[in-house]
Amino acid sequence: MNKKIIIFDDLEEQSQFFLRLLHEANYKVNITDQESELLDLINGEHPDIILLSATFKDKDVYLVCKKIKLLEIGENIPVIFINRDQRYFDAETMFNAGGSDYINYPFSSAEILHKISIQIQLKSLRKELTEKTNQLHKLIPHYQKLKLALEKAKLELAKINQEDRSSILPQKEEFEKTLSQEWLRGARQRSSFGDLAGTNISLIMGEINDFINYQENHEKDLIDNCLEIIGNMIKSTVKRPGDFVGVFNQGKFAILLPNTDQDGAQKVAEIINKNIKDLQIPHHYSDFSEYISFSFGIATGIPSQALPPNILIEVAENALNRALWEKEDDRIVIDNF
Repeated sequence: MNKKIIIFDDLEEQSQFFLRLLHEANYKVNITDQESELLDLINGEHPDIILLSATFKDKDVYLVCKKIKLLEIGENIPVIFINRDQRYFDAETMFNAGGSDYINYPFSSAEILHKISIQIQLKSLRKELTEKTNQLHKLIPHYQKLKLALEKAKLELAKINQEDRSSILPQKEEFEKTLSQEWLRGARQRSSFGDLAGTNISLIMGEINDFINYQENHEKDLIDNCLEIIGNMIKSTVKRPGDFVGVFNQGKFAILLPNTDQDGAQKVAEIINKNIKDLQIPHHYSDFSEYISFSFGIATGIPSQALPPNILIEVAENALNRALWEKEDDRIVIDNF
């Protein structure tokens, strides 16, 4: 998009010279000699540069510059003065009024374009710096909250016997082994009693939304502490004997619930989801929520020796992928087979 320049000048020959030069350099130019129109153009066009003639008849251009700087949008727009006659120009007064630079007569096309380019670059850099500063100000409270959450969790973990390693969640291999055992047990129970009652098995797959972005923008210790807090929270939520909580992949948790139907699994997922939200662990890089949030996929089925146990994993992961696709921080998708 072409950069925009407004020229405030009452000298026809001079303003036309600048107009031709700037058009050839692919700038979009507006010219006016009316102060009210100038201010309206600034608010309407949002120019990148303003050129003010210092030799206006019966017009205090330094005061005009001050008025521009009082505008909300004008504060950050560079103002370059056109100095055709040294008798009507004072550099110190110009800078005190908010001017950024000045162009002296006789005019050099190369100098004019160079000064305009420099001021546009400076404006862009100031804008970028402001945006980065605002982002930093927004991030600082989140990191402070996370730090408090981590300190609180560390105090709670310090109460646990350091020799007791039960707080460390089992990994994928142990989960798959447990699933095979529970699947076989459920299939035998079904065969023995010839009844489907009580043989449902459910698997909840829960994944941190935008976890890759979280990994890319945080240090390893912070990521590990975050996963530890969440893992312990899930484990403390799923307390029934026989239930299994483990790590499936980094950022993804598996909750195996034997003898649990669809409604029961959904209630467990909803409780976990609420507890995760209550932690309020900041996640500034997520499209789902400003805090760490989860998506859930639930699979519920009846174990059978005719089916492999990993069918439960496939169905739960398919449901989880649909939940992630919806881009909602409390999305829970359920499948049965």
